[in-house]
Amino acid sequence: MSPHASLEARLPRPPGVLRRALAAHPLALDVTIVVFYFLGCALFGTVDVFSGSTAGAAGPYDAPPGTPSYLTWPLLLVTILRFLMVAAALLFRRRFPLLGLIAVLLASTGDLSVQGVPNAVALCFLLYAVPVYRSVPAGWFGYAFAVIASGAQLFIPGVADSLVFDTETGGGSTEPATLSTFFGPFLMSAIWMLAILMLGINIGNRRRYLEAIIGRAHQLARERDQLAQLAVAEERSRIAREMHDIVAHSVSVMIALSEGAARAATVAPEAAADAMQRSAETGRTALAEMRRLLGALHSPDETSIDLVPQPGVKDLETLVRGFTDAGLQVSLRVEGEAAGDRGQELAVYRIAQEGLTNVLRYAGTGACAEVTAALMQDLTVVEVRDHGRTPGDTATVSGVGSGRGLAGLAERVRMFGGSIESGPVPAHEGSGWRVRAVLPVNADARETGRLA
Repeated sequence: MSPHASLEARLPRPPGVLRRALAAHPLALDVTIVVFYFLGCALFGTVDVFSGSTAGAAGPYDAPPGTPSYLTWPLLLVTILRFLMVAAALLFRRRFPLLGLIAVLLASTGDLSVQGVPNAVALCFLLYAVPVYRSVPAGWFGYAFAVIASGAQLFIPGVADSLVFDTETGGGSTEPATLSTFFGPFLMSAIWMLAILMLGINIGNRRRYLEAIIGRAHQLARERDQLAQLAVAEERSRIAREMHDIVAHSVSVMIALSEGAARAATVAPEAAADAMQRSAETGRTALAEMRRLLGALHSPDETSIDLVPQPGVKDLETLVRGFTDAGLQVSLRVEGEAAGDRGQELAVYRIAQEGLTNVLRYAGTGACAEVTAALMQDLTVVEVRDHGRTPGDTATVSGVGSGRGLAGLAERVRMFGGSIESGPVPAHEGSGWRVRAVLPVNADARETGRLA
């Protein structure tokens, strides 16, 4: 069994072996019903022949005495056509139940003597099938049509007269049928068909309800899988952003320190050695962060992870100090206090980190930058601005950019419902580049920070 088998949606099996077999082979069931219909026709046709109930009613051609009229030539062709119509209606009752019901009612028109019993049973099957395989309104329409057709059937000469009995002889009366003669059979027929309709409506509603439940279960299973895939994609995107922030920042600082050490190697060996030492420390720090980030992808039994808090607003000073060591002239101004949302504090830190990394990468060492974090009650505003490249300084590391930094920042800010702007500083405000992000403060985080 696969490890995900227990997570799959389990649907109840239909009770009973017979129901499962019938549900699995609907065509075999339909064919069986048609076969039994033909057997019933043959049985009741034999009863009509041997009972002699219609003796002397043979057609114009010579026929054995007692042969029913519907079995004499040429009515025999009409009878066969009727049987085939009813058989086709039974066979395709799942696809065309209403049309099949109309066909059975038409095939039952006229005097069929005892042979009308199989058609009456077929009518019950079709009347039941309409609300089951179509809808409740279609079932009521079929019921109304069946009641009207049955009532009209009682007024056909020969059929109506057979309902009037002579109590003295025990046979059919020669007196014509009256309206009171039809009321009893018509009422019983309507009640019987109503009972069948109610059964079909009940079964049809239950069938549609179960189909809706099963469809909903499958939909929930699909949505669960889609949500799992989205969660995986979101986690991959988060890891990619974190990896970019760690690698881009660390590599940019290490390149700046290494280039500064190379220039100072001959004139100031001690300063060059100190710069290389800071570059090595930056690399070790980046490697440790990457290990923690990648270690979070493993299960707890595979590796032990050193859990350390994510950087936040309080770590901005350390971040600025690192860029200052790399050659930037950075000033930091933090106004207000953090609300206590660690996720948002990490976003503030990453915004400042990405902004300063871009300053080092494109403006070069010696550039001046300002980092401002305004921590207000409802908003957090982070701004990183530089004043352009220092004249005569060409030491930049623009070749290591991936183009994903600002896109990652925009995604971070979007997760908190904020906005971010980046672009050149307007000419009337000076020169350089500015990154400015506005993050709304979560109410729960404000309450947590106030309690702390």
